[in-house]
Amino acid sequence: MRRAIDYIEQHLYEPVCVEQLAAAACMSRFHFARTFRAHTGLSPMEYLRQRRIEQARHLLREGGRKVCQVASDLCFFDQSHFVRSFRRATGCTPARYAAAARAA
Repeated sequence: MRRAIDYIEQHLYEPVCVEQLAAAACMSRFHFARTFRAHTGLSPMEYLRQRRIEQARHLLREGGRKVCQVASDLCFFDQSHFVRSFRRATGCTPARYAAAARAA
């Protein structure tokens, strides 16, 4: 699992699929998915999305990037997908999060 998690960390800004993660872990796709969930409590793609949201929070706190740029950089399908994912994970929109971070 360490190899797959390292792969995720090294490729946060690139499109990643389960097959690539399974190959990094030297496992079949199905065995990898089961093992990864048992190890982390999340599916591989849920874990990847969680890590991308954490990275987005960091980028938004730093400032200097628009929400659409953060969404694009972190390989979300589009800005609306990013906003939905971010809101589901944090309880607020990326724009509101960035504004609150600037105000603090």
